Amino acid sequence: SSLTAAELRLVPYLATHLTFREIGERLHISRHTVKTQAISTYRKLGVSSRSEAIARFEAIGLLGG
Repeated sequence: SSLTAAELRLVPYLATHLTFREIGERLHISRHTVKTQAISTYRKLGVSSRSEAIARFEAIGLLGG
């Protein structure tokens, strides 16, 4: 499945040291919303962790690297 605009908005933040709470503060959404969107992103990518998601983002060209 393709990622939604909201999920794509998280991509650059997931590749940082920021917590879900800190990401939410920057995007003006709740920590819970960030977590829900991140989990949905992981499921769509077929990964089970933030580090696996980052590697997948890089592999498909959503992040430099």
